[in-house]
Amino acid sequence: MNKWISILSGLLIAQLVLAVTVNLTGEDYGAFQAEEKLLTFQAEQVDGLRIEGDEQSVLLKRQDDRWLLPEQGDFPADQESVKRLLDKLDGLEKGWPVATTSGAASRFEVAEDEFQRKLALLGGDDTLAELYVGTSPGFRKVHVRPANDEAVYAVEFNTWEANAKADDWIDKAILELDKEMIERIEMSDLVFEREGDWLTLTGLTDGQEADKDAIDELVDKLATLRVQSLLGTETKPEYQQDAPELEIELALNGGDALSYRISKPEGESYYVLKRSDLDYWFKVPDYTVEPIMETTRDKLVLKTTEEATSELDSETVSPSPVLSVE
Repeated sequence: MNKWISILSGLLIAQLVLAVTVNLTGEDYGAFQAEEKLLTFQAEQVDGLRIEGDEQSVLLKRQDDRWLLPEQGDFPADQESVKRLLDKLDGLEKGWPVATTSGAASRFEVAEDEFQRKLALLGGDDTLAELYVGTSPGFRKVHVRPANDEAVYAVEFNTWEANAKADDWIDKAILELDKEMIERIEMSDLVFEREGDWLTLTGLTDGQEADKDAIDELVDKLATLRVQSLLGTETKPEYQQDAPELEIELALNGGDALSYRISKPEGESYYVLKRSDLDYWFKVPDYTVEPIMETTRDKLVLKTTEEATSELDSETVSPSPVLSVE
């Protein structure tokens, strides 16, 4: 009996020594609450966001309830993308720290001089909160560290949600139009005018009929053009804007007019687009522009009865004469 008491007493002493050692040398996990917010800021006070990383940086500023890119000439930002990021940051919780040692920040790439992303939430001239984003421990998880905290946490977040490239934040739908507002389109030798609820091709001959579906598809492509990236507010010779591949004139309901000039830089797969109401030149992908450029009158006109009959007659082959063998 005394033997078992000695053994159990020894185990108890060992546990006490281990507990004291952990408390003196290890991470103090008890100091962190699982539901404590990672960043403390008032969302309504945030009027700026600076993102650094990948040797790039981007600044977003809120003016009159709209997010703009001041370093890109106050170009409109994608409002939903900015709101989504701010909501995500506001909802992050600390959970249990991954590490609190002095070398952990560098190891997880969340140090002041070594990080994958650095996000600064701004309010006027003040920095409301800063967050370092580093390595990923798993799917949809990243290591993060608030600037005023030595602890490193693993939270649900994707690094690409905080890209530091301006083109990832621009409003790529800035060229989009409400096609119901388009009254007239002129492009190449094609002219479309509104008749009631849809645009029709002009210059049809007797018996010809416009292909309503094909025209509507063309108008959709033109009204939903999207930007790939910004090319600045000054044209360059390599854009070949003096020799455009296509020019388009639009008349809108209310009297407004828009001019499009689309060119292709030599040796490139993308196109450069300039629209008359905007001070920017845009890069647009070839797959959005070329279907518009390749549109011809033949693709927009249904075959008439006479044309179909003529084609059928031309394809009819007379029977070969039967050779008689004597």
